[in-house]
Amino acid sequence: MSHYDAIMRRLRSNPLKNVTPLKMMTAYHEVIDSCLIEQGEHWGILLLLPASSYSYDQKTYPEANTIVLMDYSSPEVVPAIVERIPRDAKLVFKLQQTARIAIQEYFPLHPVRSFYSFSTEPDQCFSPDEAAIVSEQIDERLLSLWYSNGYTQEEIRYYFQDGAFSVALYDGRTPLSTCIVFRNEEQIWEIGAVHTAEAGRRKGLAARVVRTALHHTLQRGYIPRYQVQDSNMASIRLAEAVGLTLAVKLEHWINYIDHTK
Repeated sequence: MSHYDAIMRRLRSNPLKNVTPLKMMTAYHEVIDSCLIEQGEHWGILLLLPASSYSYDQKTYPEANTIVLMDYSSPEVVPAIVERIPRDAKLVFKLQQTARIAIQEYFPLHPVRSFYSFSTEPDQCFSPDEAAIVSEQIDERLLSLWYSNGYTQEEIRYYFQDGAFSVALYDGRTPLSTCIVFRNEEQIWEIGAVHTAEAGRRKGLAARVVRTALHHTLQRGYIPRYQVQDSNMASIRLAEAVGLTLAVKLEHWINYIDHTK
């Protein structure tokens, strides 16, 4: 088994918990400095991703050098993980609470933001909306709505080349609400780029789009993920309204002063 396969096997043992490191390993394994530590029956994984590799990190953390991701089976492995984290770099740690508490013993950390990942319960079902259009091709009419959520043309084209599909509701030929379902990695597919045009707001259209996306994601045998920043209460309420459950909270912390704020 290769180094990459061994790490992915460990991470995939709990795919929702590890959705962010899985996504980064899937997309950027060629530039990630990855380490698998094995101590008897315990193990630890450390991923160091150049901050310039991922467009979100480039825009959000322009001063950072490295993104730090990790998982471990026991806190006993944490010191060995810490030894491999560069001390002279500007770091962004993307951690769940237990890992953050462990790392705070070694690094001064400043909180910057948190993200919630919602998903479905076992055997949960959703009904598709008959008016919703599902497409595996890019509809140019939807691009402006997706761009409004911060997605770039390059990202969107990559997602669709990798099997993504869109869900949209229209008034005639005018799009009112849409989302994209795209691969995070083998098992996890994200429902993102959820956006409703001004003319369609406060009519429940986003919920109809997301329920349809959930139906088709589950029908294809994938685990759905709906991610939202913890400050976006409207999106959190949407996730709860369609019946999703909070699965993971991921916190972003930095070890330097952010001069861009």
